[in-house]
Amino acid sequence: MKLRSFQITDEKHIVEGPVGEGSPAWFEDPVHRWLDIEAPEEEELNALLKPLNIDPEMLSVRVEPDSGLFIEILEKLLFIRIPTQAATSDGGLTHISLLCLPTTLVSIHQEPLPAISDLALRLTGRIRLKSATTSALVYQVIARLVGENFFAFTACRRKHDALCKQLIEDSGSVVPEDIFSLRRRITNIGDVNEDHAFCVDVLQKVESTSFSAGDQREHLQELERSLGRNQRSMDRLEENVKELHQQFLLAIQDMTGNRLKVLTILSAVFLPLTLIAGIYGMNFEHMPELHVRYAYYVILGFMALVGVGMLGFFYKKGWFD
Repeated sequence: MKLRSFQITDEKHIVEGPVGEGSPAWFEDPVHRWLDIEAPEEEELNALLKPLNIDPEMLSVRVEPDSGLFIEILEKLLFIRIPTQAATSDGGLTHISLLCLPTTLVSIHQEPLPAISDLALRLTGRIRLKSATTSALVYQVIARLVGENFFAFTACRRKHDALCKQLIEDSGSVVPEDIFSLRRRITNIGDVNEDHAFCVDVLQKVESTSFSAGDQREHLQELERSLGRNQRSMDRLEENVKELHQQFLLAIQDMTGNRLKVLTILSAVFLPLTLIAGIYGMNFEHMPELHVRYAYYVILGFMALVGVGMLGFFYKKGWFD
């Protein structure tokens, strides 16, 4: 288990401090803090948060790795569990759980999240919170996750552009699995975007001691509009990938047609030659041409003339275009 602890300053930045165990005072004291927990074991997590009087069974269900989007609003506790982009090379999905107390935010995730690490770095001095509260910190965390998801989308857009260029330059080198994989990836990103939009919509209506949308509502509304624009862009890209797949199928059909055309031309050229060879390959006793001195060369020349004539005919008809 990896722990990091931060305190929110009056200047609306965060400063990293020593990691301690949870305390019941976290519900009431004026110090606003952020505890980030990475890859915890169930026993470790329960021991760390036990002083907060959170039901261990309820906590276990809320941070289950395979569970999906979840939001639960209590008077002194807000649970949020949302999907986000993992730091793995395959670009898979993971989830982060947020436990928001009146003056404390606890983030729990199994995988390393670049978005969280980057946000912590930026808040130490580069950017400020909207206010020196955990509610503002929750907004920043969700906004950063939304941005991370959009970065994944832009990577898919670049991949789509590269596949389009590859299809134009050399359609035979395009691998169908690349298109299918891209389409699945865009669908996953769109699903995450929809979950983020639902979460932001719910947060705008929350008013409790654990989270107050009051001074964050304007920013949440702007974030919701951004999510709507992102979703429309993702829908357009998904349609473009479908069109790319259709173009790929047409290119494959065109390649197959060209190959069949070559086979058809060869068959047409060799058909009369096969007929001539078949006639003079018959074992009849009286075949006058067999006794002509130069008959063999005459027949070969005639067959060559027929072959060249057939090729010229197909060329004139545009079969080689």
